[in-house]
Amino acid sequence: MAKLNISIIGRDKIAYEGEAEAVFVPSTTGIIEVLPEHMQLVSALKKGEIVLKKDGNETKFKIIGGVIEVRPQSKVIILADIVGE
Repeated sequence: MAKLNISIIGRDKIAYEGEAEAVFVPSTTGIIEVLPEHMQLVSALKKGEIVLKKDGNETKFKIIGGVIEVRPQSKVIILADIVGE
């Protein structure tokens, strides 16, 4: 099964770097679900939760804003002000 290669980068640390099957982010226009082979995208994020799905488990990161970029080959970079996990 195809996977996303995700980096979640906070102001002072890398909060997550690895693979996942899906990621949900709170954009300024609504929740975006990113799956493998998603189209390229850049979007602003608002306060809420990033949810990673991997191996049947969910990992959540609370954020107060940021930016997501989806690149070719299922590379996802999230720059965010992270409040906590």
